[in-house]
Amino acid sequence: MNSPYGVFPDEDDQFTHMNKNQVVFINGGLHWLTDSCSCMLALDLGTDVWRKIQLPHEISCGVRSRVYLLELDGRLSVIQIYEAWMVIWVMEDYEKEEWRMVDKVSLRCIRGMVPGIFPISQNDNYVYLATHKQVLVYQRNSRVWKEMFSVKDSSTLPLWFSAHAFRSTLFSCH
Repeated sequence: MNSPYGVFPDEDDQFTHMNKNQVVFINGGLHWLTDSCSCMLALDLGTDVWRKIQLPHEISCGVRSRVYLLELDGRLSVIQIYEAWMVIWVMEDYEKEEWRMVDKVSLRCIRGMVPGIFPISQNDNYVYLATHKQVLVYQRNSRVWKEMFSVKDSSTLPLWFSAHAFRSTLFSCH
C-alpha cells in the first residue's frame, strides 16, 4: 500500500486492520494496535512518517487473551488480560523498542468480571478498569481492588464506553 506518508508492502496489511478505537498520543505521534496484536503502527505527526513498532514477544492475542494500548506516565503501555491475569508492560526505550513488564496482577478476586473488563487509564499507583456497569480501581502498591463507581439501573451503553471519554479527568493536570 502506498500513501503520501509512507510505504507499506501490499502483503503487509496491518495498516488496514488497525484497532481504530485505541489510539495513544506519545512522543509526538499517534499509536494504534493492529487487530492481530502483532505490532503497533505509529504516525509521527511532525514528519508524517509511519512506523511499525513491535510489541513484547510474550504478548499474543487469542480467544482468551485481550490486549489494550494505554499510556503510563508519558510512555507507551500495553495491558494484556488473559485467563486470571492482567500483565502490564511499559516501553522503556522508544527508539530501541525495549519493553519491560511492570506488573502481573491476579484477577481471581474479580473473576466474574474478567470477560467484560476493559482498562481505561493508569498511572504508577492505580489502574482504572471498567465493565458494563462498574468502574474499578486497582491500587498497585497495596494490591487491593475497589469499586469506584457502579450503575444501579439499566444503562443504554456499556459504562466503559462512556467512562473512556472521561479518563483524563481521573488524574490531576500536573
